[in-house]
Amino acid sequence: MMKKLGLLGLVALLITSCGGGGDDSPNPNPNQNPNPDPITISGTIAGNQVNGTSIDIGQTTVTAGTDGTYSLEVEDGTYEVIPTKNGQVFSPVGRTVTVSGSAQGNVNFTGTAIETVNALGSTWDLFDADAVSIEENTASTLNLTMAQNALWFEASQGGLTYQNVTGNFTLTATVSVRRTSDANSPVSCGICLGGLMARSPDNRDGENYVHIVSGNTPSGLGYETKNTTNNVSPFEPIADDASDHELRICREGSTFRLYQRGVGADTWNLAATYNRPDLPPTLQVGLNIYTAQTGDLADLRVIYENVQLNTFTGSPGCQ
Repeated sequence: MMKKLGLLGLVALLITSCGGGGDDSPNPNPNQNPNPDPITISGTIAGNQVNGTSIDIGQTTVTAGTDGTYSLEVEDGTYEVIPTKNGQVFSPVGRTVTVSGSAQGNVNFTGTAIETVNALGSTWDLFDADAVSIEENTASTLNLTMAQNALWFEASQGGLTYQNVTGNFTLTATVSVRRTSDANSPVSCGICLGGLMARSPDNRDGENYVHIVSGNTPSGLGYETKNTTNNVSPFEPIADDASDHELRICREGSTFRLYQRGVGADTWNLAATYNRPDLPPTLQVGLNIYTAQTGDLADLRVIYENVQLNTFTGSPGCQ
C-alpha cells in the first residue's frame, strides 16, 4: 500500500528529482581562471659571487637566491629595479619595469667585481678607485688622498669609499681635512673637502645623493651640505675657521638629517634636513673626498676616525 505524501514531502521530492540536490547553473564567465597566476617581477643576476644580491623593486627589497634568481609579487604600476651587493657593480645599473595585468620576467642583470679595501674593521667598496690613494689604513683610521683631481658636483664624480646599506641608518665619523704635504696643517687648496655621503647606485637620470663635508669650502674653512638631484647640486657652505669636524648622516625613511659639531663637543648641531622619497631603499653610504682644483694635483688628505655605521628600524631618533 502506498503511503500518502504530506505537502512538505511532496515539495522535497520535486526538488530532488528536478535538481539532483546540486547547483547546475552555468559558470557566468567560463573563460575566467578561478586561480590566476600571481603577477611578479622576476629575473636573474648573472656573474660570479652574485648570490645574495639585494634587489630594490620600488620600495621593497628582495634577495637573489644561490642561483642568482629573484622574484617579487607586485601590483600594476611602474617600478625601478636596482641590484646592489658589496664588492659588485651591475650592468645595467637599474631598469624601469611597467606592470599592467601580467608578470614581467627576464629583468636580468650582470654583476662584475670591483676594487675593495679592508679598512676600519670591515670591507669597503671603492668608487672611482683611480681618483683615490690610500695613505693609511688601520682598524681605527682611514687616510685618503687624491690620486687625480675629481669633484662631486652636478654630473661630476669624486672619490668614495662605501658600503651598500638598506633602510634606516646612521653614519658618524671624525673628519680631519689636512694637507697631503703636512698632515698636521689644515687644508689650504681651494674647494678641497671630504666627509660623509649617501648616494644612489642608479645614475641613469644623473647623480643623486646627499652629503656633509669638512674642509676648505667656497666660503673658507668650515663645513658644507649638498643635496644633488638628477645632476642639480644646491649646496650650503658654512665658514667656521675649522677644517676638522665630527659629522653625521641619519636616514629615517625618506628623511635625511645631516649634523656637525666640533671635535670633542657634546652636542650635535643640525646642519640640514632633506626629504628624498626618490632615493631607493639601498644606497652607497660612506666616506668621500673631492676637489674643484684643476691643473696641479690638490694638496688634500682626509683622515676618517671613530667611524660608526649602524642600521635601525622604527624611529629611535637620529641623535
